[in-house]
Amino acid sequence: MNNCKKCDTGLDVFQIDETPKLMVKGREVGINDLDGIMKDVHELDLPEEHVGGELLEHVKRKDYIPPSMEKDYLQALLQEFKRRFG
Repeated sequence: MNNCKKCDTGLDVFQIDETPKLMVKGREVGINDLDGIMKDVHELDLPEEHVGGELLEHVKRKDYIPPSMEKDYLQALLQEFKRRFG
């Protein structure tokens, strides 16, 4: 039964999710290219009051964010940005 994925217990059937995660309202959410987004926005050297909006816009280019959750994502992105860059 080596060809049966349902019965196969080999490691090749497991997929590893390497998408960076962000905690949004207590839930772990995958954000495509989170590390790259953080780096790109940091390199823009924006005033602090513009960083959150820029982070959110970058993420929205790569991932869907429900409009009702934008404030929560903004808060989580800013928290992560400050954790990384102070």
